[in-house]
Amino acid sequence: MQKKTVLRMIIFTLIIIWMIVVFILSNQPANASSTLSRNVIRIFIQEEETISQIEPWIRKIAHLSEYAIRWNIVLHFIFDL
Repeated sequence: MQKKTVLRMIIFTLIIIWMIVVFILSNQPANASSTLSRNVIRIFIQEEETISQIEPWIRKIAHLSEYAIRWNIVLHFIFDL
């Protein structure tokens, strides 16, 4: 098989895997998603008041990051970057 074909198959597989990850994370109930976000924030910040203030922003940034990663993979697939 050509190197380019193998690379396209790998990238396509990454797209499918990432879509599954996004679906699983988006399918969580709000309290489970919030708990996950809070646990990640606690790695860096221990103050509960600060965590409560920034947790909604972290969740929004996480959503944007999911889609940015997906588009990065898709662009690699389309343009063979």
